[in-house]
Amino acid sequence: MKRVITKYIILVISILTASLLTEFIVKHVSKYYHDRTYLSVAMSMAITVVVFVPLFGFMGKLINRFSKEYVNHSKRISKNSMTGLLIGTLLALATLFIFFAYVRHGINVWNDFKGLF
Repeated sequence: MKRVITKYIILVISILTASLLTEFIVKHVSKYYHDRTYLSVAMSMAITVVVFVPLFGFMGKLINRFSKEYVNHSKRISKNSMTGLLIGTLLALATLFIFFAYVRHGINVWNDFKGLF
């Protein structure tokens, strides 16, 4: 059962990280294509394919390896591997939440959190 849970956690962290990287890169590339023409749509699609397919083929492997190492390290930190896995997963999800809020929505979670105290 632990092995199945670990695989799903690795998959979730990998997918969220890859999505965040994609969003970040697309935002930076789309700054240069403000025209509302069919040609700009075709150019952005071509650039997406030419740039992102090879990039994310490589990054997917790298992200998956990083996620596996992170989960395994989280399990080793705690005496109970499930407790370490849970804490590591919560930390990873909280970190990804902060980055998603900033990259996708322009929300600075740290400033909002500081404002509570």
